[in-house]
Amino acid sequence: SQLSYVLQKTSEITDRYGLRVANVFHAGDGNMHPLILYNINDPEDAARAEEAGAEILKLCVEAGGCLTGEHGVGIEKRDLMRHQFGEADLRQQMAVRAAFDPDWSLNPSKVFPLEGRDD
Repeated sequence: SQLSYVLQKTSEITDRYGLRVANVFHAGDGNMHPLILYNINDPEDAARAEEAGAEILKLCVEAGGCLTGEHGVGIEKRDLMRHQFGEADLRQQMAVRAAFDPDWSLNPSKVFPLEGRDD
């Protein structure tokens, strides 16, 4: 129900950063995949794209969505987990993960923020 709002705000965000975006999404389940266009060989352009992407992800959470739909969190979204989940939620999720991987040897730098983790 928030798709048109989020698409408009996404356009405003990328315009503010001087970037362009191609929005790809499957509207039926609300997943959107904004493809921020930037020059990977220009460090300033890449930094602006990262900042714009983080702002778009925060917008999605604020609009009632989440950081990720069918894709994993990985490294790019890991530090935004605190925007979607409180500390108690993250501690519980990390405890469940640690039960299956106590040494955090499987994808050790993905999904959860690095600080605050017991390793």
